Amino acid sequence: MVQRFLEYILPGVGAISWLRSSLWLQFKPHHIAAGAAYLAAKFLNFDLASYHNIWREFQTTPAILQDVSQQLMELF
Repeated sequence: MVQRFLEYILPGVGAISWLRSSLWLQFKPHHIAAGAAYLAAKFLNFDLASYHNIWREFQTTPAILQDVSQQLMELF
């Protein structure tokens, strides 16, 4: 509960909570960024269908994207 309060008060506190997981050991930073971008687009109802090559920009595959986004959802 205190962490949730701090996340609203201090921007960025929630951003470092992923360090408590092994996510950063399993994936490269650009894979984690792709997963975060994917989830942000999903929650904002932003249609990424017209951006076919966006995941190539992140140098990731759909399988990695799925794994990262699933683990990020478990953290938050």
